[in-house]
Amino acid sequence: MNECHTEVDPSVHSTSQRSTHPQWLEELSDRLVHYAPTAIICGVDGEVAAVYQLCSKLQLSIPQDVSIIGIMNEQQEQLPLFTRPLLSIRETGYRAADRMLWRIANPTLPYEHIRIQGELFIGSTTAAHQLK
Repeated sequence: MNECHTEVDPSVHSTSQRSTHPQWLEELSDRLVHYAPTAIICGVDGEVAAVYQLCSKLQLSIPQDVSIIGIMNEQQEQLPLFTRPLLSIRETGYRAADRMLWRIANPTLPYEHIRIQGELFIGSTTAAHQLK
């Protein structure tokens, strides 16, 4: 959004803690109806199916009305072929264990931030949208 010089208003996004699942889905439903986004990034693996089902319940056509990217550990059988990053879970786990052991052995050295890169699998849940 920064690259498109679009102001980010956190109140229109669903990024808060999920205190109760039904209440969160109701709030998300209200936002989807009110703001009519053209894309959703669902960043919690366990919530991807619920978001997809909510869009279907609201009669949003995916990907014609709204594109959805799910941050999923793997493709879920009950969902269509989802656009998602291909996560290197095993390799990331090995790297995390290595970094934890290094931190234990070197507690006074500076922390380092590690970025993990991977491929984006394009499934049937996204479509090209024009910027407004």
